Amino acid sequence: MANPNDFREMSAFALAFATEYKKYMKAHKVRQRQIAEYLGFTEAYVSERVNGKRAIDTNDVDALAALSGTTGRSLMIELARLTKETLRQPVSETASVASQLEKVIGKKIQVEKAAYRDENKQAESGRENMD
Repeated sequence: MANPNDFREMSAFALAFATEYKKYMKAHKVRQRQIAEYLGFTEAYVSERVNGKRAIDTNDVDALAALSGTTGRSLMIELARLTKETLRQPVSETASVASQLEKVIGKKIQVEKAAYRDENKQAESGRENMD
């Protein structure tokens, strides 16, 4: 299993591109399993990319293109166009606040986990042993 610390934060474009890739898969009835088999990788490999945990590369686009009956170049252009349109749409204030809150909570959880493992920091995290 991949180490969660190996994942780097994805750019807004990369996340939107992954979303469009996933929509295209659904519209053309292409499953993650099919892409994994085509590439010779696991479904977990494809899942990480489709769900925005790792960047989609040209091999991933070529696989989806082949399975949906188009060329890699055509699909790349179409996905880039759709991604650009998605990014131009205004983000609601609620979605923006939710995204920021999600990042802050994620950082807080990381700090709490580190504090929980460090005996010197357990008291600071509010998780000291009450024995």
